[in-house]
Amino acid sequence: MKKKYLLGAFLGLLLSSPIFAQSNIGADYLNTGELKVAREIFEKQISQSPAEAYYYLGEVSYREGNMADAKANYEKGLAASPDFVLNNVGLGKLLLKTNPKEAEEQFSIALKKDKKDVAVLVAIARAYYDNNMKEKADAKLADARKADKKAPAIYILEGDLKAKTNVGEAAGSYAQAYTFDPTSAIAYIKTAQVYETVNPTLAVEMLQKALEINPNYTLAYKYLGSINSHTAHFPEAIEAYKKYFAQGSYDVTDLTRYAGALYFTKQFEEAKKLITEGITKEPNNFVLNRLLMYSYLQSGDFVNGLAAAERFFSLDKGTSEYIVQDFMTYGELLSKNNQLDKALLQYDAAIKLDPSKSAVYKEIAVACADAGQYADAAKYYQEYVDKADPATLEATDFFTLGRYSYLFASSNIKSEDPAIAARAKELLLQADKAFATVSERIPDSYLGYFWRARTNALLDPETTGGLAKPYYEQVASIVVGKADGSNQTELLEAYQYLSYYYYLLFDKSKSATDKEQVKLYSEKMLEIDPTNTVAPQLLEAIK
Repeated sequence: MKKKYLLGAFLGLLLSSPIFAQSNIGADYLNTGELKVAREIFEKQISQSPAEAYYYLGEVSYREGNMADAKANYEKGLAASPDFVLNNVGLGKLLLKTNPKEAEEQFSIALKKDKKDVAVLVAIARAYYDNNMKEKADAKLADARKADKKAPAIYILEGDLKAKTNVGEAAGSYAQAYTFDPTSAIAYIKTAQVYETVNPTLAVEMLQKALEINPNYTLAYKYLGSINSHTAHFPEAIEAYKKYFAQGSYDVTDLTRYAGALYFTKQFEEAKKLITEGITKEPNNFVLNRLLMYSYLQSGDFVNGLAAAERFFSLDKGTSEYIVQDFMTYGELLSKNNQLDKALLQYDAAIKLDPSKSAVYKEIAVACADAGQYADAAKYYQEYVDKADPATLEATDFFTLGRYSYLFASSNIKSEDPAIAARAKELLLQADKAFATVSERIPDSYLGYFWRARTNALLDPETTGGLAKPYYEQVASIVVGKADGSNQTELLEAYQYLSYYYYLLFDKSKSATDKEQVKLYSEKMLEIDPTNTVAPQLLEAIK
């Protein structure tokens, strides 16, 4: 059976007395493995119901493997009240392997008052099972069935035993429990436990039935919060955790899951409050320190975020593993703190961790672009385009690649450093190819043609080759064809290039045709912008 996510409980009916109600809540914590919280609850109850509180404290110690402490607690419970015979069962459980005769005597004492006490019979059966004495355990469970075959506790124990090997059979036993007693909250919670990984929706329904029995049973909200957080129903998880946390007993695991739900719903400040509380209790908690780093980045606190990242990566991760997003987050925080060289090392670490994730390259490219490092941005975005599933790539991806390439090239094409100038020209060619793909994918849009025109204008700085001409002509055709008055700035740029291109031709050829083209495009420029200063100069030059 798959490992539980802290979901499932040993929920019993709440008794009318506040003392018993509270101790049942503690028992539920105990039986869901929440030993630390269970101990806190029962330690607070010693003054009110010492015999019962010490029994459960003994059970907590037993689960923790501290047999000496368990024995001391059972004995304190008997000293407080010999009538609370579950303490005898506890002592007997400790003696089964070392002194079976005395163990049996303790069980006999427990049953002396009422041999048909199902709670005691089931507790003895569980003691045998815990000590791998199946034959005696089965016999004692049979005695419990004879005493009251409809007692839910019998089927809860059977379900617990079956849950280790057969989920379906375990669910069947729990179903018997709530069939015999529809008010048995424990049966619904246990059913939710076994269905959590195979049918989360049904598990939630079981938890809600437990709450129908007692709407104030806040522990059920813990499990609702847990299962909803694991199924990414974060708003529902938050609502459940709000009710659960209101009762005051929760642990670091609860804090972590609640904070995670807040983080994923972009409530970063609230998440940080819970994370900080959790780290105060467990300073080296790997997941909480990770969430703190993430939260600082998302909330824009890059200085504290970088400090949190450095602490996170200094922790002993134990059996935990780094994920791609850890390195990406650290890299982005370094980038936001103007440490791009160090950031790139983290980005490379992310890639090495999982080279198959093409989206990582895209995220790195965006981070580099945000830092103004367009050459690196173009490099990583090209990696993204090369590695991504072609069916997932959109025109916007090619536009972004072209834009990053163009932005570096436009600032460096005239560099005195030959290597930089060569890299700029290389990226111009890359941009041209990318913008060409944009035009192919959305041919009725001016965008690809416009940026391809600008790119080719840089490749032909003297405008002698007219490399940008066909693309500016396409821009003019598309924009004019729309006839909606939009993109006039782009249209003006196209006319200005075309008028200047034809002016250069006219200056050499003195051709009347070239002259007319200069006149045509210059007048079109003035139609768009009567204050334009370039058009009058061109018109004057061709007189």
